[in-house]
Amino acid sequence: MAQSRNSWGSNNPARRKGYRTLRYWADEHDGRGYVRHTMTIKGTKRDGDAKLAELRVKHGADAPMPTVGQAYELWYLPDCHARLEVYERTGKPGKRGETLKPSSMRQIESAWRAHVAPRWASVSIGDVRYTDVQQWLDSKTEQTAQRCISILKSTLNFCMLNEVIDKNVAAYDYRMPTACKSHGDGTFTLGQLSNIWRELYGSYAEAAFILMAFDGARTGEALAPLLSEVEEVEVEGYRMASVPFMRQVDDGGAVSLDQDLKNVWSPRSSVLPQPFADRILQIKAERESEGCTYLSDDGTGSPLPQRIERREYYAALGRAGIPRQQMRALRRSWRSWVSTRGISPEILEKMMGHVGLGTTGRHYLKMDKELLAKEVHRAFAANPVELEWSPVGINWDTDALCKPSTCGNAK
Repeated sequence: MAQSRNSWGSNNPARRKGYRTLRYWADEHDGRGYVRHTMTIKGTKRDGDAKLAELRVKHGADAPMPTVGQAYELWYLPDCHARLEVYERTGKPGKRGETLKPSSMRQIESAWRAHVAPRWASVSIGDVRYTDVQQWLDSKTEQTAQRCISILKSTLNFCMLNEVIDKNVAAYDYRMPTACKSHGDGTFTLGQLSNIWRELYGSYAEAAFILMAFDGARTGEALAPLLSEVEEVEVEGYRMASVPFMRQVDDGGAVSLDQDLKNVWSPRSSVLPQPFADRILQIKAERESEGCTYLSDDGTGSPLPQRIERREYYAALGRAGIPRQQMRALRRSWRSWVSTRGISPEILEKMMGHVGLGTTGRHYLKMDKELLAKEVHRAFAANPVELEWSPVGINWDTDALCKPSTCGNAK
């Protein structure tokens, strides 16, 4: 007949004469959680009972605790999916974390797989220690550390709310690492931007480049405008182009919902001055004649994915002989050169999709298309941008330019 184990501990003879084998349940706070332990002592059965009683007093209050990985799967991840579902159903970004964007969900899952799970997934939630967390964070860059501690904090917070633990160690104040992944902070001159533009002229990647380098758009924003949204604007005979930024395109070409940009201030109107306006309006006419939908259409009625835009951009840098910088340098370069045209810093912040400066910028300075057109006209009509080449009406048979290959069907 098989011998049944005691529900908490057992005291049995060991193979070696004069010794006892004790088995008991406990959480030794060694990272394994509440598990069964084995101990061999020298002595009689009475000695074994006495030692087992001592262990019972010490560990009797111990209780099984989930690992961080189990808590993540049981509570935190389902909550993320629920908030993502609300966002996909309503299309409204949350102000207090009540919804979750698909891009944020991907970041959480990626950070968990790459950084949090390898260190904490198998650790009992009762064995998460402040010094261990700090040491772990010290090995990360600042941005990664912020994301990782947020995931760990949220996971342990669900454990505390469900009364599995009485404190959230990840909610303590931690020293964030100062190391950061360098993205470079360089800019292009207006002349360099003009040369890159020449290399992209006529390609599907051209329109988005113009919006980034000469209108301050973020990469995803620059790829998303519809042809139907691009309008000609004129002030005192000065022709401009209005292009709204209301959505974004991701790396794979998926288009977000309207108003779903980096923050609540990002959806905005923009107005391009000459000579960029003429070329954008020309591209619009060309794309419409081809039956396209987007200003940066890939030829199939879908917008160009970020990865294709990025590929064409880096290829253009190489052809132009310009040192490589990330594509985010285009927006930074626009902010640098346009600030010399006399537009006020408050309006420039609005043009970038930022909250604005001070109380005026936050609450009172509202820039619609008409007001922005007047400001752009004031700044550029008297101080026009002069290029070494004409971006409108190029004849490839006679002009001394090399037509770059277009992206073709990018999908």
